[in-house]
Amino acid sequence: MLISIRPASHQDVSMLTALSEEFGYAADPIALANRLTLLLGSPDLHQLWVAEVDGETAGWIHGFWRPLLESPAAVEVGGLAVGERWRRQGVGAALLATCENWARSKGATLITLRSAAYGEDIPDFYAEQGYQPGTNQNIFRKQL
Repeated sequence: MLISIRPASHQDVSMLTALSEEFGYAADPIALANRLTLLLGSPDLHQLWVAEVDGETAGWIHGFWRPLLESPAAVEVGGLAVGERWRRQGVGAALLATCENWARSKGATLITLRSAAYGEDIPDFYAEQGYQPGTNQNIFRKQL
């Protein structure tokens, strides 16, 4: 099994939509395409990669540069999705490694991610990749 990682492009909209929906995120292809245009237009701040296995799309990851006033700049994983068929086969690890390499190239010393509880294997997967749980921060949101 050969996993290849490449930058995402507009030709990936239908696949990005399908994988996002698989993870419970309602994704309108037109809205997703518009957001993709915005993200791809800021390569210093955002990177998106697609994983392919034997020519078939298996997953995607979005990393973004997160400069903060009170602490060193970091890269945050904005999203990571691996199709169910490809889980536990190294696809997620390969995508994370790609994002981590980009973070290092930008001088980041920290990479963070937030994970929704979409299965009991999720925390184990991140621990296997060397990620540790953060502090007990609450996330507050306000719909605008």
